[in-house]
Amino acid sequence: MKKIVNILIIILLLPNLCKAQFKKQLDSMCIMCNHITSDSDKVVALGKLADLYYAYKLNRQGDSVLHEQLLLADLSDNNNLILLTLFSDAITNISTTTRSESFDNTITFIQKGIDYAKSQNRYDYIAIGYSRMAAILSNRGQLDKALANAQLAISYMPNIKSDSIKAILYIELGNTYQDKGEAVSACTNYNNAFDIALKIKSIPLQSEIYHCFSEMYRDLDNDDLAKEELKKSLELNKQYNYSDGLIRDYYDMGRLTDEKFYIDKAIKLSELRHINRYILDAKRLMLIYYMVVEKNAGDKALNYLETEPDVKESYFNVDTASYYEVKGNIFYFANNPDSALFYFKLAEYDIVKNFDEKPSRNIFVEEALTYKLLKNIPQAIAYYVKAMAIDKKMNDAGNIALASSELSKLYELQGDYQQAFIYSKQAIQYNDSLRNLSKAGEIALLSVERENKKHDEIQREETLRLHNRRDIQYMAITISIAIIFLVLLVMGMFPVSKLTIKMMGYFFFISLFEFIVMIIDNSFLAKSVHNEPFKLWLIKIGLIALLVPLQHFLEHNLIKFLESKKLLEARTNFSLKKWWASIRKPTPAQEVAIEEDTAVL
Repeated sequence: MKKIVNILIIILLLPNLCKAQFKKQLDSMCIMCNHITSDSDKVVALGKLADLYYAYKLNRQGDSVLHEQLLLADLSDNNNLILLTLFSDAITNISTTTRSESFDNTITFIQKGIDYAKSQNRYDYIAIGYSRMAAILSNRGQLDKALANAQLAISYMPNIKSDSIKAILYIELGNTYQDKGEAVSACTNYNNAFDIALKIKSIPLQSEIYHCFSEMYRDLDNDDLAKEELKKSLELNKQYNYSDGLIRDYYDMGRLTDEKFYIDKAIKLSELRHINRYILDAKRLMLIYYMVVEKNAGDKALNYLETEPDVKESYFNVDTASYYEVKGNIFYFANNPDSALFYFKLAEYDIVKNFDEKPSRNIFVEEALTYKLLKNIPQAIAYYVKAMAIDKKMNDAGNIALASSELSKLYELQGDYQQAFIYSKQAIQYNDSLRNLSKAGEIALLSVERENKKHDEIQREETLRLHNRRDIQYMAITISIAIIFLVLLVMGMFPVSKLTIKMMGYFFFISLFEFIVMIIDNSFLAKSVHNEPFKLWLIKIGLIALLVPLQHFLEHNLIKFLESKKLLEARTNFSLKKWWASIRKPTPAQEVAIEEDTAVL
């Protein structure tokens, strides 16, 4: 009895604990905002506060803070502050499963940013605005509008100087094509973005694009290639110690493989980095793991939901219906349909009233499945019909085929064979369409592989061209230094002023040792420390400490030798005639025969 009472007390206190944890962070940020006097600093602080609200799914509060932030920026009459507010990252953190009202507010805010950027002729911000609009519309299922906005963003690219913004625009256009099922077009844009990311050596962008490729392969039903892309991102982020990228790697690996190991890694690293959004996303994924993947883990999933206050509160913050829905799913997968239906019914009204069509369709399917478990065939049919009406409106062939197949089986169980035949025929038609799409998917996968091979070949040729160009320049520098040295020696053979010799010697040794440092740096030093400034600074201090004394020693002795006039004396005493005579063989003397009768005087 005492144990039960203790458990009840803990459950009752958990929501307050979560609120206390959130309130602690909120109070800290509010105190910071109140103590800031600078408008620019206060605008930045309000942006962080809005980001905190969005992380905890408190979208209304986040919208309110953004409005206050914009008012402050307007009063400052500072264009840069206004742009900073309208294009802050906080607005991109809005949940994809949110109320229609929040989506509408976000779209209005983004449009306000686009209009202001147009008034200032800031083409880079205009493009970012259209790109963000495309992402929001895509999340709402409005794919044609999303594509139009993504293409509009690309049209501003000739007026944009920032390479990172260009890469972001290509990524979003690729994502929109991917959502529409056009994998080849998506792949082309991802490759364009990756080229830019490599050029500017942006690790976050490269990692992001690997994740985009992974999602593309996953949609093409090739989990092996999807996993390979995530492994590339994981290796890259480990190499450069990019923590935010590692969290996403572990999170998506957990989604793809259903392995708890990766989800645990994502939670631990996000907690270590104190990134609220990643903590919540990873913990929500763990809840899904207990709910769906792990066998007979219904009690564990329910316990996890109730004992992880930030997870529980995040569902409440979206809407009470969101919490009821997730609880209903826990009971459904735990094979407890009565409790599942109870919570689904609590959630249904608010979801249909306050959310977009996609969440409404999902709750209808969940209720239909639950009624089927309860053997309530008429109600199961009714909710599948509601779900399929939304599927047809959204032109979702896959879900129409599934709903038609289920309706055919349900009507057959009810004894209505005419309706069973009608829906069976409809299911076959849509499945045939899906098979054609599957063939198209296979063709798309081959096209994607061909596109990637073509891109890799172009990259290989470009890399080879750069290496050849680099080697030619190395050779030219080597020859130049050798020529300078020979000129220096020749100058020593003639009566030249000491100042000229010193200047030439100084220039020669500076060129030589800078060339040596450049070779060491480019060959292995920068790669070995991953271009980390502090490590490079320390190593170069040590390298220079060794090379400078050597440079001074050699320079001093060479100049001293040249100033000694030994080369001049050697040249003066040197005669080509004498040298030639010394190496030329003497002509042998011919003996003249003396006759016997010749008298010798």
